[in-house]
Parts: sequence; C-alpha cells; structure tokens
Amino acid sequence: MAGSQIRGLVVAALIMGTSVVAVSVAATSPAAAALSASSHGCDVLVPGPSKHDCLLPWPNNAFTKSASTATHLKLDITAAETPANKSGVHISPTYEDQGDGFSPGSAIMTYIPGLSVTKSGIVGSTDVAGSLASNSPIVIVNLKTGAHVAYFAELDAQNPNPTSQLLLIHPATALGEGQHYAVVLRNLKNTSGVAIRPAASTVAALNGKLVPATRGAYIKNLIKVQLHKLLGSTTPYMAWDFTVASEMSIAGPALTMRAQAYKTLTSNGAPPFTVSSVSTSGGVRTVQGTFQVPLFLKSATNSSSMKLSKAGLPVRNGKLTWPANFICVMPSTIQAGGPALPAVYGHGLLGDASEVTGGNFSDKVSKDMMGCATDWLGLDDNDLLNVIGTLSNLSNFHTTSDQMLQGIVNFQFLGRLINSPSGFAKSSAFRDGSGHVLFQIGKCTYVGYSQGGIMGAALSAISNEWTRVFLGQGGSEYGGLLLQRSSDWTQYQSYLGAAYPNLDDQQMGLQLAQLLWDRGEADGYAQHLTSHPYPGTKAKQVFLMENFGDHQVANVGTEILARTIGATEYAPAFTRASGSFNTSYGLKVLNQTKPITGALEMWDFGTLAPPANNLAPVDGTGSAADPHDYGRAVPLIDGQIIAFLKTGIVPDVCGHAACKAPPGRG
Repeated sequence: MAGSQIRGLVVAALIMGTSVVAVSVAATSPAAAALSASSHGCDVLVPGPSKHDCLLPWPNNAFTKSASTATHLKLDITAAETPANKSGVHISPTYEDQGDGFSPGSAIMTYIPGLSVTKSGIVGSTDVAGSLASNSPIVIVNLKTGAHVAYFAELDAQNPNPTSQLLLIHPATALGEGQHYAVVLRNLKNTSGVAIRPAASTVAALNGKLVPATRGAYIKNLIKVQLHKLLGSTTPYMAWDFTVASEMSIAGPALTMRAQAYKTLTSNGAPPFTVSSVSTSGGVRTVQGTFQVPLFLKSATNSSSMKLSKAGLPVRNGKLTWPANFICVMPSTIQAGGPALPAVYGHGLLGDASEVTGGNFSDKVSKDMMGCATDWLGLDDNDLLNVIGTLSNLSNFHTTSDQMLQGIVNFQFLGRLINSPSGFAKSSAFRDGSGHVLFQIGKCTYVGYSQGGIMGAALSAISNEWTRVFLGQGGSEYGGLLLQRSSDWTQYQSYLGAAYPNLDDQQMGLQLAQLLWDRGEADGYAQHLTSHPYPGTKAKQVFLMENFGDHQVANVGTEILARTIGATEYAPAFTRASGSFNTSYGLKVLNQTKPITGALEMWDFGTLAPPANNLAPVDGTGSAADPHDYGRAVPLIDGQIIAFLKTGIVPDVCGHAACKAPPGRG
C-alpha cells in the first residue's frame, strides 16, 4: 500500500459540557497550529480486502487537501487510488476533485475482517432509532455540535464472499453541508462472538508508531482530543473523519446555469417555442413541439460534457441553444371548474416525455389538469448508449451528470412557458374554439414519478416556476443506495460488472459517481427544498408518496428524503405486523387540516416486505409483484394529489386508517 504524506500540524478542540466541539481551521487563531488530514496515496488505516486496498475508509479527509474554499478543503483523489476497469483504465477523479467535500448521502464504507453485524449489535434498516443507543458500536458524530447521526448499516450483500464484504453505513438523513464528521467503530465482535481487537493501525497511531507519523498524529489527535468525551480512555477499533461538500460546491453549477439562462428572458418573458402537432381525441388535446434553451454543453448531443469557465463553472456556449422537446396533454374544452391546473411532469428511468400521454397522467387530465413534459437529459431513452458506456468507463460519468444539469434548465424553461402570458398561452394550440386559454396561466405545479421524483426534487429546489411539488415513488442517493436495491439495476449492473469485476471496486466506483450525481438529484438539494432555500428561490411544499415494498425505488431512500426535508407522516402509518400506529423514525405526525411544508404517505398494496439489505426484491406474482406503478390511477389517490396541488393541504382519504388498496394501477 502506498504511504501517506500529511501536510500540516495539530487540530485544536474544545470539550464543552456533554458535547464535542471541534474548532475549524477558519476559527483557530493565527498562532494555533492546524492539522491536515491530507495524504498522497492510500490511507494506512485499512489494509484490505485483497486486491482493493485504496479509498477506504470512505469518505475520508485523507483524500483532501487544504484549499481556499467554503470548507477550507478540496478533494484530492488521484487516478492511482481509484479502481481500474478490465482495460486497465483507472477512474479519472478530475471532476470529483472539483468538490470541496464529500456527498451529503455518502455510504460510509470500510473493511473489517471477520465482522459479524448481528453479534456486534449493529442495527439495520428496520431499527434506525437503535443506532443512537449509548452503547452503539458505530457512532457518526458531528465534530462541531457533538450531535450523533442516526443510520442503518449492513454488510455488502452484493458480494457473496464474506472474506471481502465491505461494511456499508447509511446516514438516515442527509449529512449537513460543509459539516465535519467523525466515524467511530467500537466493541465489535467476529462471527464466533469474540471481541475484535482495535485495528493495528489504530494501536500504532496511539503509540506514535504509525507510518507515516503525520497520519498517526492526526488519528491520535482525533481519538484522544476531539473524541475524548465520547471515548474516554477506551480504544476504538478505528476512527476517522470526513467533511461534507458545501452548499455551493454541490448546487453552484445549477444555480449558475439558472442565472445565465434567465438573463436571456425578459422579466416575464418566455423562451421561443414551435408547435409541431396538435391532435384531439376523446376530449383530450395533445400538443407537441420544441422550445429553445441556452446551451451549456459543448454541443447539443447526448454524450457532450459541460462548457466550463476558468473557475470550473458552467458557461453558456455562445448563442447556441438546445432544442428541447415538449408534449402537453389537457382537456380540449374548458371544464365547469375553469381552465385546467397545469403541471410540469417528470418521467421515469430512461423514459421520455411521451410518458405524460399514458396512464400516469391521463387520469389527471380527466380531473381537469394539464401536464407538460420534456425529456430528462442524461437519463432519458436517448441516453441509453451513453449510460452503458459510462458504466464501462466511469471516468466518463461526468457526461451524464452534465446532461442532467442541462436538463434542469430545460425543465425550468418549460415551466416558464406555462407561467408566462407570452408562452404557451399565446398559441391557438392551447386555446379553445372561442380563443380562451385552456389552462391557468401562472399556476404551474410539479408532478414526478420514480426518476421524476428523485431528480424532480433537485429541479424543484432551484426553480421559481412552481411551489407545490408531488413526488411519487421518489427518493434520495441514486448511486450509493437506490441502484442496488432496485430491480432495474440487474441489467445495468452487468455492464458495470463486466468492466469492473471486483465487487468492492464497484461499490467504490458508485460512490465516486455519486459525488457528481449529487448535482442533479435529490441528495444534493433536499436540504434546500422545503426550508433554507437558495438565494432568490422560493421554498416548496412537497408531498411524497411511497408504496410499501417498492421494487424500483427502495422505501429506505424515500424515507431518507422525507427526513431530510422535514416531512411529517400520515398516521396511522402502515405496519404489516399489527396494523397499529407506527410512525417512521424521525417523522412527526401529519396535520391534514393545514397546508404542509412536507408530507409523506405510505400505501400498502399487499406486497411482501423488501429485503433488509442492499439487494432488490425479486419480481413475481401476487404479493411478490412489483407495486411501483400501483395507485397511479386510483381515484382516491388522484383526488388527494390534485387537492394538494390546488390547496397545499393533503386531505385524509384513508378514513383515519392505514392507507391500503388492492394491487394494480387503479
């Protein structure tokens, strides 16, 4: 294993009351020495598993360097440290290294030979509250506030070989942007129930014998000074620290693009658009066409990367535009209740805008709504070949995340076409025979399912075109949590596995990708969705809905998103065991008489419980069938969604009982 070269001196810490408070580099006096965790090469803390001895533990400030950023750090991962594919090409960390910290939804990973999760008392996804027990064997602590972070943990079930399985620790809510955390592992037991001794690297660091000595001094300071109140004289198995990326490190590219794009519009203007077809069938008007969006990619192709300034932020590509497509569906005549309530619609994984014409929205049209969709750049059906290509060489994943960012701008401009009097309202395609506009101008909302719920959270957090957001089967953290728990992953994992056959390398590759994925999905933006909005942005009202046992978007991912946005939960929430009240960890009870900030509701369609680890449910029939699409045309559910979009209130449609419905879409 390569040695580490640490640049710096000592970290100061304050112990106040029962809280651990670490003084940041910025807060120390000029005379105070500051330790730097930075290293070149693999961290000496973890000596395995076989053929994979780098970038563990993860995330880890050993893979950072001092910098003039909001966190005073910048990622400093080198290609020599990253996994290589079968062609010998290491994942290039060029784009990841632009960040000033790690993902808010990082899967915390390390390797502990012989570890027994059960005998160590490590809690899984069914006992999140237990992770905060005073004797918990895993502790994630905020080094500034002393607060402990709830989590669930598991051995990597994607890897059937117990001698090389990684320990995966998932925070139960997004970690605070710009915050400094430590991970402590203690009182662990092996498969024979015997206590596991502290790691050799930990002992060496505390004895001043770890090589390089600078890394040993840093770890000794972390354990003996910063974690003293937690550990006292106890020696943990291992401890390390990491810093989460700052707000602007994650959202800066999208906010920069938004600002530049809207400068091309007048105060209430709309982008140019062209209607290519209009058809009416069964009382439904369908309008298709294109609209022009400022181009931030190097070219208007589905594999192009972003055009960047010298500062590394997106810049408009001259006066070039992306010809975004749109499809809108609406009642062909004005209904008794007035013009239709409009919504921008977000489609599912590797689908396209035509999804708005199918069963996912047709029922809403029948209830006097208009839906308008465009393709999710980066992850629409035109991107399939690029997605497969990036899985074979993760160095190119930035092309997917860059496309997602262009897509975020496209969706905002679609919302502007709905809201502006000089947008769709100008066209006869959106008017009845008497010239009246068929939809409510300026009343745009957002409706997204599945991928439209995951990426729609990011889109909504930076948009001012709507304030009410419905996310059906949405979730958080695509790469490190949702993918491997999805039945969709099997076919795509085959491409990743063919290129990166080492299963631990696959986990590491997905975590590197997540650093870029954050720029276009819920994980990177949820902390600003319902509260703490970005400057010049309105906070949103968000209604989340999940289907118990969902095969494609894991319930744990939906619930992490719900906790992060401060959602309240419908009660009594479903519980298969007794049918009694059981609110999910960290979620208070929803008040269904007042407008919400955020709300979560779970529906039971009789589906089997999902696996308690990072495996996908196995599709079958009956109770083993995938409920992912269920409920999208259930009249009670549709009525509830539309009522929320109109009023901001989530009415009770379950009769003060757990929400249940027969299997099927409607």
